[in-house]
Amino acid sequence: MGEEIPQGQEDVDFFDEFFSQVSHLLHEKDEETCYKEMFRILDDQRKGFIPNEDLRDILNKIKSQVEMTDQEVEEVIDYIDKNKDGRVDFNEFYKFMVKE
Repeated sequence: MGEEIPQGQEDVDFFDEFFSQVSHLLHEKDEETCYKEMFRILDDQRKGFIPNEDLRDILNKIKSQVEMTDQEVEEVIDYIDKNKDGRVDFNEFYKFMVKE
């Protein structure tokens, strides 16, 4: 049998993996380029958008780390998906990421 991942450890692994992929972007790149690369990594099927279901999966992986409830996950998705088409394109992602 495979090695079991302790409860909560998969969240840490997700963060480590994601940040290891984007950390090289944070040096000598402008902010928009960094966000484009982050979006490209999250859009792993290269569709040009992130389906809300995929975004929900991502947020559910990290919600315990950032102390989000299921309702807050849904509110974030609703907030990011401005045109309510069931997916997040780069413009929606970028506007959310740079929002103060």
